[in-house]
Amino acid sequence: MIGTRHTTAFISRRLQRPLALATACYVVVLVAATHYPRPQEILERFGGNAPTDKTMHVVAYGVLGLLAAATLAAWGHWRLRNVFLVMVALALFGALDEATQPFFDRLADPLDWVGDCVGIVGGVLAVAVWIAARGWSRPTE
Repeated sequence: MIGTRHTTAFISRRLQRPLALATACYVVVLVAATHYPRPQEILERFGGNAPTDKTMHVVAYGVLGLLAAATLAAWGHWRLRNVFLVMVALALFGALDEATQPFFDRLADPLDWVGDCVGIVGGVLAVAVWIAARGWSRPTE
């Protein structure tokens, strides 16, 4: 429950390590993708159906927020303070990600960071809604 000191894992404890590993691997892939010097090469593969840059930021960081929040919940640390700290940490990571892109011939755009933050909030909220929908019950082991 957000706001209590209750430490029940809201996601099966069997998923603790796989979720943590998936989150770490996703961070590596995300950094590589956001620092790739010629993103247009990747976008050309979508043809005329390529999502906008801002949409990609929202989705990419939404997945990161979802993975981080699910990991937090699986480890039994789903408290308001921890959720807030994770969101701040991810937002700072997004800012650092944007700030380092010029070193790789990429443009740092503050609006990309806004998209990152929107995605983070969306991903965390998705986990919060899922937990609430489960009735705050502890998962079966």
